[in-house]
Amino acid sequence: MEKTYSIKSSDKAAFLNRLEKAGVNVNTSRITDNKLDGTFSITFNNPEDLEKVKTILKQSPKINDLKEAIRSMVKEFMRK
Repeated sequence: MEKTYSIKSSDKAAFLNRLEKAGVNVNTSRITDNKLDGTFSITFNNPEDLEKVKTILKQSPKINDLKEAIRSMVKEFMRK
């Protein structure tokens, strides 16, 4: 199962450091920078890595804020 996460660019270093400490191998080909909206996307396809990422996002509320903001934007868009 493949999952892509969008995270604020300002949290990129912190997120990547947390991944490294958790033992998740991050290949730069899985990271896409989106400078227009100040985010980057990272894709994971290993189930073990996905669980570690979910744990990191739960432990880091600032990093998780963007995920919640995107959800609310999508809900608002779907209402229209």
